[in-house]
Amino acid sequence: MKKNIQDRDTRSAAALTTIEAVFKKLQAEPAADIPAWLQPTREKAFANFRETGFPRAKDEDWKYTNLTSFAERSAAYLSNQPLAATNKTAGNFLTDLPETENEIRIVFVNGLHRPDLSTAIKPDSGLKLTPYSTADSSTSEEILHQQPADPNVLIALNTAFLADGLAVQVANDKKVETPIHVVFISDGQPCATQPRLSIDIGFNAHAFVIQHHISTGESLTNAVTSINCAEQSQLLFVRLQNESDESIHVANQVVRVATDSLFTSIGIDFGGQLARNDLAVDLCGEQARANLYGLFMINGQRHVDNHLQIDHHAAHTTSQENYRGILSDTARGVFNGKIIVHAGADGTDAQMSNRNLLLSERAEINTKPELEIYTDDIKCAHGATTGQLDMHAMFYLRARGIPEASARMMLVSAFAQEIIDHLRSATPALADYLNLQMNKQLPDIA
Repeated sequence: MKKNIQDRDTRSAAALTTIEAVFKKLQAEPAADIPAWLQPTREKAFANFRETGFPRAKDEDWKYTNLTSFAERSAAYLSNQPLAATNKTAGNFLTDLPETENEIRIVFVNGLHRPDLSTAIKPDSGLKLTPYSTADSSTSEEILHQQPADPNVLIALNTAFLADGLAVQVANDKKVETPIHVVFISDGQPCATQPRLSIDIGFNAHAFVIQHHISTGESLTNAVTSINCAEQSQLLFVRLQNESDESIHVANQVVRVATDSLFTSIGIDFGGQLARNDLAVDLCGEQARANLYGLFMINGQRHVDNHLQIDHHAAHTTSQENYRGILSDTARGVFNGKIIVHAGADGTDAQMSNRNLLLSERAEINTKPELEIYTDDIKCAHGATTGQLDMHAMFYLRARGIPEASARMMLVSAFAQEIIDHLRSATPALADYLNLQMNKQLPDIA
């Protein structure tokens, strides 16, 4: 065991050395696609990344997830980005996307904005969508102001190699009824992409944003999303990860929710060989609310790790977490959910649930719900369950002539449906799309 830990750390350190050489070369000879105003920010971020290095094998937050393959693939592929994609390849992806009604679609391919594949961005008095590659000096200042700090080494790596991104700004009192669908495509070429999405929801504003990642081949994605919800605002944020079975996908979302605001997140992982999602939510104003829902479904030797943290900093804040995992073969899942109720956050109501369905004897889930409470007069609860299919329900279906394979798929689908149904009232087309994607995988998983 000790030798394996040392080997992981040695390989990650070697990858870091290679990445540093790549970064110096790219800074000396910057690609024409990279905005000049990003250069100083990239240099500062890389200094932070180099100082911290990749997570070590003994780091508690990475206890069950080995990031060595991510480090080595980053070292191998970062020098190749950004890469242009063929219209044919990107077009194939777009034909398979959900047909949500009247959506605004913004497409990035291999890390770069593709206006030819996107909905034309029209002037709107209340909605501003700005690709980083087209930002003027004043807009670039706004974008930089929205970005998260770099306490997380993977956020720092994203910033250091950032080539493009999208800023979504919704003005005060604006109700955006149309879904904003941001699609990040990796088309199978050997490159590492660093997608960046910043969302700023103004006072009393409403919006619905979909962040969608798809790929073929051995892609590597290191995504960062920063979200700010001003007072009395509402945001429905959906993260869909349906990358190839050979891909590595890491995502960080940093969210700030102000007084009387509602943030709802739905995270779906149907793809990836290795996927790690970190979601940090700060409820910083009184009566701020956060609802976090998640679902992953994996088989083979795939691995999904969800790390969530909600900080209740203000009084009478509310949070609800409901994450579910479905695993078969030798797949492995990780759930770490932490709720911190800080001093002064009296009247907090925080509920956390993690349920997992194991469809084989060798599938494994490591679940760790946590509560840290530093005040009184609160209502908090957490729970985690791991189990197999309900044999009584299976017997009931089989007794009515339903074949065993079909019965298993029906029960697995029902287990997942509660999460998907949170989308149905907002966008039935997207819920139907997720059911379609799930049904494609069920024969191999159930």
